[in-house]
Amino acid sequence: MNGELALSLYSDTCATPDNIAKAIKRLRSAFPKMGNGFFDILYERLVKNGFTGQRLEDAVNHVIDSFQYKELNVADVVSFDKRAKLHTYNQMCNEIANGQSVMDDFQRLQIDGKNYWVRKVDLENAKR
Repeated sequence: MNGELALSLYSDTCATPDNIAKAIKRLRSAFPKMGNGFFDILYERLVKNGFTGQRLEDAVNHVIDSFQYKELNVADVVSFDKRAKLHTYNQMCNEIANGQSVMDDFQRLQIDGKNYWVRKVDLENAKR
C-alpha cells in the first residue's frame, strides 16, 4: 500500500486444496482460453501466498465480476486483498489533534511486539 503499514482483513483458515480446486474450476469456466500451465502456476502462487478460503473466494469473484482484458494474469488473482491501514501512536494522535478522528475510532493491535492502531470501522467492514 504505497509503503504504508497495512493489515490483511482476512483471518480465516488457509484455503484447502479442495477450495483452490473449486476456485480454479470456476476460473477455467470463466476464462476458457487460459492453459493448464497458467492454472498450475496460479495454484502454486495461491499456496505460497497463504490465501485464506474467504480471500480466495473474494478474489475469484472480483476477477470474474470485473476483469475487462483479453488475457488473465496470475497477479490479477493473487494481488487481491482487503487491507486496513495500521497507524502508529503518533499518526493516531495527529489525526485526533487535527479533528479528523477521536480516540474511540481506533482499536489497538499488537503485532510482533509493537503497538498499532486500526480504525474500528475497517475491522467491522472485514466481517461483511
